[in-house]
Amino acid sequence: MADMKNNFDTVAYNFSEPVDDEKWINFILNYLIVFYNKHKRRAEFQNKSENQITEAIYFWLKQNEKNKKFNRNVVVNLQTRSNNPEIEGYYDFKFEPRKWIENDPHFAVENKLLKNTETSFKEYTYFPNKPKGTKENRTYFDDGGMFRFLSNKYAKEQDFGGMIGFIKKGNIEEIQKNLKNKIRDLKIPSKNNFYGELIDDNLLKMKIQNFDNSLQTNHIRKDGTKIHILHLLFNFDENK
Repeated sequence: MADMKNNFDTVAYNFSEPVDDEKWINFILNYLIVFYNKHKRRAEFQNKSENQITEAIYFWLKQNEKNKKFNRNVVVNLQTRSNNPEIEGYYDFKFEPRKWIENDPHFAVENKLLKNTETSFKEYTYFPNKPKGTKENRTYFDDGGMFRFLSNKYAKEQDFGGMIGFIKKGNIEEIQKNLKNKIRDLKIPSKNNFYGELIDDNLLKMKIQNFDNSLQTNHIRKDGTKIHILHLLFNFDENK
């Protein structure tokens, strides 16, 4: 997939026939950015969890009167579980073009709370040996939002995916800079090699539809294929 262009006209775009993935994904990204621009720096999100913010976006997409064109053309589901959860897992949003849904193209999006801490950046990118369970029954596993795409757990048949970082507190410029550095250092060990490395550092500078708090990344996945990940950072800190 080519990098996402900075300008996109949702009014001119239609779903009359299958088109390249960039166009229908840009259509969806536009609505997500509109949601943020209408709700940014809202105190109501300060006390909401990741799931509650995700649900707020979902219900706005589904119920807002101005989103009729979106709902005529796109199916959106929450926490969509796959037929093989141990292999593919589940993600926060699954967007599908309604008119050719039988071909199963979909845009999977993973959401994460994002703070200016090492643990938060690992939750967003790659968290090796993440602890799970009580102290008496603790186990460890590899996790992370981007890791789920890079390890082929998410969007296995697609060459694209999305991430949204919800920032409730913190300096957005610092968080974005440190997140980019974390992505630059990304390297996931496998049996005989590594995967997940950033392919093109320049792509980190590419905005999505002139949205300042956005970036794009390309990576090699565990199976050797490439994936393009589109990142939106939603800053709800009223003071930043």
